[in-house]
Amino acid sequence: MEIIFDVISFKFDAGETSYLPRQFSTLVPLSNPSTFTRRYTEMALPFSERAELRVGYQSQNISCFFRIIDRDSVWGYELGLKSIIPTVLTISILGYQFVLPDMIGGNAYPNRTAGGLDGNNNLPDRELYIRWLELSAFMPAMQFSIPPWAYDNEVVEIAQKFTELHETLVAPRVLELAGEVLDTGDPIIRPLWWIANDDEVAYKIDSQFLIGDDLMVAPVLEPGKQERDIYLPAGRWKSYKGEHFDKGPMYLTDYPVDLDEIAFFTWVH
Repeated sequence: MEIIFDVISFKFDAGETSYLPRQFSTLVPLSNPSTFTRRYTEMALPFSERAELRVGYQSQNISCFFRIIDRDSVWGYELGLKSIIPTVLTISILGYQFVLPDMIGGNAYPNRTAGGLDGNNNLPDRELYIRWLELSAFMPAMQFSIPPWAYDNEVVEIAQKFTELHETLVAPRVLELAGEVLDTGDPIIRPLWWIANDDEVAYKIDSQFLIGDDLMVAPVLEPGKQERDIYLPAGRWKSYKGEHFDKGPMYLTDYPVDLDEIAFFTWVH
């Protein structure tokens, strides 16, 4: 397929032990059913440069993209937009660094899709799609299934803006951190408490995250909002708007974030 059809990547769905029969046997006996998942992930090794997996068991040494389970096209914590950051942080801390946050906008499954464009339930809510796109731009990779041109020119322009931002700002930082993973084992996507382990408030923040220690991201995750509260741990921070915040820790209350923006801050050394 690679030679004939010029395929450059493979998506290895499945691999969960739930796919095994109740009573199963293998050519080589398995010490426990989860070893099946480990062996499944090993199939991706020849394609590891771009391959995608959605399972892992003691598979942290396999340098593939690991995709979180299918998300619904809704705003909330139950497999919606708000669930992405806590899920990615958990998987990252477990040692799976190259996390795919699933399709931008979710999977648009029937009866599990918020809103819809002009009553079209085949598309996720337009605002939800944009906010999902902005968040995904700060993940290790962006994954489109529903194209931005399914909406309108403004959404296409926002998509172009954030794919360029991913290419110029995020991807180089991710690749730099990837080079450190073998030595440190530190996650690429990190919780706020990673740099503020004596800060009780930082342990409770599940709507912000770090890329490395010096790039903090605070996406808008609520419908109808063009502002949000942002927590800055102690240190000197510079916003994407050029503002400087030297005192901390602090909350920025109702910090304005337009529909075509995502709030991010760099730590000033």
